[in-house]
Amino acid sequence: MALNQNPDQHHPPTPRGTLAYRQAMGETPAPVKPTPGDAFNAARQRFRAGGKLDMVALAEQLGISRATLYRWTGDRDRLLADILIAELHDLIRAATTRATGTGVEHLESAIGWFLDTLAGLPALRAFLINESDNGLRMVTSPTGPVRPRIVETVTEVINRETVDGHYRPPAPPELLADGIIALAERYLHNGGDPALNPDPTTARTIAALLLRQPCT
Repeated sequence: MALNQNPDQHHPPTPRGTLAYRQAMGETPAPVKPTPGDAFNAARQRFRAGGKLDMVALAEQLGISRATLYRWTGDRDRLLADILIAELHDLIRAATTRATGTGVEHLESAIGWFLDTLAGLPALRAFLINESDNGLRMVTSPTGPVRPRIVETVTEVINRETVDGHYRPPAPPELLADGIIALAERYLHNGGDPALNPDPTTARTIAALLLRQPCT
């Protein structure tokens, strides 16, 4: 009778490893925890979709507390400002990559593409509608979080052409950059007559006049 006994009765199955062991050995995927970068990217996706940023909903989406979210990103205005800076920096980089020629031709090509693209950017228009006067101040204030950073980036673009010997600016590059951003504000997203705004053609024309090299 002993020969007919089930061998499993004397040899119980080997127990599985602990959760820690299984994750360390790759047998069980470790849970993916959100990071500060995940929070920024999720908010940026919301911005690009034209939605209004809701910090409570964002924290719930990430599965974190609001305190953790604010510690990672700063308050809502800070997060929106950082998103705007990232979006505009990406546009400027794309503009300089696409631009043709050197010197003033390169600058006019880059800035013209930047202004055209900015004029047709649905996310920015949605942001200004969603945030109203506060959004406009955030973008255009000379002492705000966004405008000085963008002026600095455009200044760097002008300086590169100057340092390379391709361009002789008619005024300090910082002043030219400030004027170009002022054009973007005036002719693209500063309200006014809907039949006139956005008006990237006028903005490009005046930008070209600003960039024109002095006569020798």
